[in-house]
Amino acid sequence: GTTAELLYERADYALYHAKARYRGRPVIFSREHEVEIRKLSTIEHTLRRIDLDAELSLHYQPIVNVGTARLVGFEALARWHNPELGDVPPDVFISVAERTELIGTITQVLLRKALAAAHTWPEDIFLSFNLSMRDLISQVTILQTVALIESSGIDPRRIIIEVTETALMQDYEQVQDSLRILRSMGLKVALDDFGSGQSSLSYVHQLSLDKIKIDRGFIRNIATQENARNIVKTVIDLCRNLKFDCVVEGLETAEQVEIINRLGCSTMQGYFFAKPMPQCEVESFIANYRMPDNPRMAAAAG
Repeated sequence: GTTAELLYERADYALYHAKARYRGRPVIFSREHEVEIRKLSTIEHTLRRIDLDAELSLHYQPIVNVGTARLVGFEALARWHNPELGDVPPDVFISVAERTELIGTITQVLLRKALAAAHTWPEDIFLSFNLSMRDLISQVTILQTVALIESSGIDPRRIIIEVTETALMQDYEQVQDSLRILRSMGLKVALDDFGSGQSSLSYVHQLSLDKIKIDRGFIRNIATQENARNIVKTVIDLCRNLKFDCVVEGLETAEQVEIINRLGCSTMQGYFFAKPMPQCEVESFIANYRMPDNPRMAAAAG
């Protein structure tokens, strides 16, 4: 870098990159990073100038209980299509927004759309919505979230707020206060991607959680790796002992569903049941929902 500003910008990106992908290892800023930082800068500038309400949308992925063969909820997943950039992956534009003050506005736009969608669903189907690290440490965003939920007419007990371990690590005391406010309304709190971080058990012990979502990384090889099955079984047992609900993500095959059910968890989410869908398809999905066939589970039940 030839200027102090440029050196700072590149060092900051290398640090952010290291924290996100290479914990405990150094990262040297490279030409590839230069290309990436310019791309992210374009995304940030585009987010600042567009009509967020017009371009941002949500898809909804079903969450099912295989024990009762019932559809029990949907997780709201952010989507962004821009005429110039095309479809921008949610992990990309959300991470860009989290590094700026844009994330609070984006969260409110998406939450308002999610609440409007959930208002049309049967009352026994819950909405699962993600709050980012910046949301949880912002008193303004939390108060705006409370106001949106109160004005939506939806029973707060139908809403589950998903948080990640990464979010909890930033400002633990402030996050606790935020979650306390949300839970006082009747909302439930789920720890998402459990097992993907380094200190999850300490948070489970200290926080008032209602649900744990087991990271999909453990599911990918669960049919072939005994260690993966043992880890998932341990977490399921932990949830049972602490009286938490448990959801397993990333189910893609009938064999995986059978294994998870046999390990003691019946609430699941993944492509085996359905891919995320726009709200215009949700009503029909609810009306015509039928558990996908799983011959081995049916034989065992018989």
